[in-house]
Amino acid sequence: MKKTIHLSLLIICLSFMACKKENPATVVKTTQEKLLGKWTLVSEVTNDYYGGTSHLTTYNFQPGDYTEFKNDGKFTEYKSGTLNTYDYGIIDDSKIWMLLTNNIYELRILTASDLQLYKKEISGTDYYESTVTLKK
Repeated sequence: MKKTIHLSLLIICLSFMACKKENPATVVKTTQEKLLGKWTLVSEVTNDYYGGTSHLTTYNFQPGDYTEFKNDGKFTEYKSGTLNTYDYGIIDDSKIWMLLTNNIYELRILTASDLQLYKKEISGTDYYESTVTLKK
């Protein structure tokens, strides 16, 4: 009888331990999981550096403009009333390509609510750089 009681208690204790829920704060998401979903386009800052001088332009997107990353390697972009679908791929935890495989963006910020994409194209001593800010 004692063995049955001890065995029953052991089974009950193991059942509770096996059903322990993971703390969401400790679950580490992959870059893909963080990127997925709809992001509001906030702004794009470009710098066209030539002739030894920076030429900065800031573009604030319209309300309702967004980009949505999907699990199938596609993203949709809605800007100024036009919806387009393009390809993207993850290179590593800090880089993705968009549209074309040689169009590489650095993931400067990637959190549950903030995304900042950066790219720089160099031509001799001149360069063009772009920083796009998005929010969930």
